[in-house]
Amino acid sequence: MEHCKRCGLPVSYQGIHLDEQGVCNFCAFFESHKEELSNQEQLESIFQREVEKAKEKAKENGAAYDCLVGLSGGKDSTYIIYQMKHRYGMRVLAFTLDNGFSTEYGRKNIENALDKLDVDHIRIAVKESELRSLYSKCVRLMHNFCSVCFHLMHYYSFLLAGQYKIPLIVNGRTKGQIYQSAADVRGIEPFELSGNLKEFEYQMFGRLIDKLEGNSCLDLLPQVEARALSYFAYHEISEEETMAFLERKIGWKRPEGKIKHGDCWAHAMAEKMSLEKHGYPVRTGEMAVMVRSGKMTLEEADKILEEDRQQFSQVDEELVQRFNDRIRMRK
Repeated sequence: MEHCKRCGLPVSYQGIHLDEQGVCNFCAFFESHKEELSNQEQLESIFQREVEKAKEKAKENGAAYDCLVGLSGGKDSTYIIYQMKHRYGMRVLAFTLDNGFSTEYGRKNIENALDKLDVDHIRIAVKESELRSLYSKCVRLMHNFCSVCFHLMHYYSFLLAGQYKIPLIVNGRTKGQIYQSAADVRGIEPFELSGNLKEFEYQMFGRLIDKLEGNSCLDLLPQVEARALSYFAYHEISEEETMAFLERKIGWKRPEGKIKHGDCWAHAMAEKMSLEKHGYPVRTGEMAVMVRSGKMTLEEADKILEEDRQQFSQVDEELVQRFNDRIRMRK
């Protein structure tokens, strides 16, 4: 299969186009905006400016909180809450969405984080029938279920922001997740910041959101205005540095062995579906961003992705059955 000569993305990757030199449109975008995306001082200045604006807006609103952060028990969400409270002096409201796939590991890390970070917290449990309906339909129509989790997290974050008059939502999307399919600046931080749910969902789902506007199946909460910031788009810190920091500061626990996304027991199914549908692992686009930014060589990225292929091409039948039982509609 043909690949981008610069970042290694396969030609089957969604939205990709190769030029005459065999370089993809995502690499071209990244190269043309390299200065803005690598100027760490400027990026942190943008983030600080948004934080100060949020504090002022919260005061005007009479809000009890300056920002909202989703908490899964994983490293990114926990780190963000710590930084927003201690580094930026914000009044943080944390929330956890029970998506039906949470693990004991994640729950214990949430309990520990709430004890050590001392922030208010809300747990959201979606109606069981709705969860099953959304997951089963998404798997049947798209051979995917992570999109449901993404949408529910976005929806409830903006719903809570509206209810509590919170002006800022801070999420844990990484640079790899943001720039993996970036071919123009629309909906891409730091070039455009979202101020409502529709604008934020466009960052995840692109033109699909335009097509669904006005469709009764999707409530985009047009009455709610809140800024959304992806913390790691503006701060440079590695996964290892993040985990070491949390271990030192609050006794956060790493996942055991090679387990990734220890807060979601169904992650292996997401990987399996990506391999079956697209032919490549979930983090293929993220690895390409690492290569474009010079943090990884093509050979290093290929090795990691091959390990993912080997690990997830076959998933334990008990896990498959557990997943199918979890999303199946009850009679």
